[in-house]
Amino acid sequence: MTDRKDLKRIKTGLFDRSLSLTKLAIRSGAGIAVSGIKGMLSDSDTKELQFKILLESQARLLANELGNLKGSLMKVGQMLALYGEHFFPEEVVRSLKTLNEQSPTVAWPEIQRILSTRMSAERLYELDIDPEPLAAASMGQVHRARIKATGEEICLKVQYPGVDQAIDTDIKALRSILGMFKIIPTQSEGYEQLFQEIRTMLKFELDYERELHFTELARELLKDQPQFVVPRCHARYSSKRILATSYEPGFNLDSPEVQGLAQERKNRLGESFAWLFVHELFHFRMMQTDPHFGNYKVRINASGDDQLILLDWGAVRDFDEVFVTSYRQMLEGALTQNRSMMIAGGEAVGFLRPEDSEKLRDSFADICSVATEPWLPPTDPRVPAALVDGKGCYLWSRSDLPTRITQLATRYALSFKMRPPPREVLFLDRKIGGVFIILKILDARFQGHKLLAQWLQRG
Repeated sequence: MTDRKDLKRIKTGLFDRSLSLTKLAIRSGAGIAVSGIKGMLSDSDTKELQFKILLESQARLLANELGNLKGSLMKVGQMLALYGEHFFPEEVVRSLKTLNEQSPTVAWPEIQRILSTRMSAERLYELDIDPEPLAAASMGQVHRARIKATGEEICLKVQYPGVDQAIDTDIKALRSILGMFKIIPTQSEGYEQLFQEIRTMLKFELDYERELHFTELARELLKDQPQFVVPRCHARYSSKRILATSYEPGFNLDSPEVQGLAQERKNRLGESFAWLFVHELFHFRMMQTDPHFGNYKVRINASGDDQLILLDWGAVRDFDEVFVTSYRQMLEGALTQNRSMMIAGGEAVGFLRPEDSEKLRDSFADICSVATEPWLPPTDPRVPAALVDGKGCYLWSRSDLPTRITQLATRYALSFKMRPPPREVLFLDRKIGGVFIILKILDARFQGHKLLAQWLQRG
């Protein structure tokens, strides 16, 4: 038995979703008004404390409502949690991060109704579907099924109704609420581009025909790499809002089974994951940009040749050759401490502008130099000795690199007057952050500079 509360239905109509957010805005506005009245009678320290308490309370309300509404609102909330550390108050980021930990499932009768409207009775009859979901996320949930004729087990990813139609309204409403909190500027060309990129990727993720295409493409690209398993698609049971793939059993990355593997096996898994990231960027120029834990499993084999199961190819982004070449130039400049190469690459990618000051360029160079730490040779003085083992391998699990980068990036963001990242970098950074966390969870230990060297030499 589980004490999880299922949602009986999702608020799919624009009126329902807008009403929920309007109620939230009214409650938030009332809270802010009361805080303002109290603040008139308070000293500065008390005002600051009262605002922090209010902000945390309102952020919890926001996160809870986004989780129940699901769809693009919940997804955008998750993305803002990832990127918000440089821009948002910590109280807001802390609450938004709970969206990665909690996602109520939708009750089976509602899922059954959705399936009956999207799949013919003939094809539904061919399947035995487990009413208990395997996984639930912001845009849909996954149910295990069996093809009666063959006995093969498959997974059905079922998109929640109405989420595709609500993207534009959802993003507009969320921006209004964030603007009311004074968290982001309501009028900003840079933020308009940022939200436009989020809007584009959300629409990509909701197109299951597109995901089927990229899943099959990834399966073909990785067919000679036995360390990876990419599910096989079943077009017969798939459509724009249902995706059917082979069921690929495995263990979660943070499960006791994976955590209990011998160190050399975890090292191989970690190195495989890093290899995939590097090849996606520099070779395939096609990257799965949603590094959520639920998108990866580990198949533990008696032979010791364990495999990474790559479950989700919805959030795929293509990078053109010009961008990849410029990013490589910036990275190689950072690794070799060639400032002119680093700055030229940073300008070409869009981090820097011609009018930027030398002080600002120095700040950018400092961040890039620090960020490359795990990919440097172990003898490089920029790598802390405590983060390298006796074999010269970087110790991902002990690294506090994200904290150090965040501290630098906070000053960087202030220098750049809250300048959003370039559009192409938005989801690349999302993947880089996920790669770090996954390698940290795996306690991976390997020499990253050897993985990267071949691609830099090809530049």
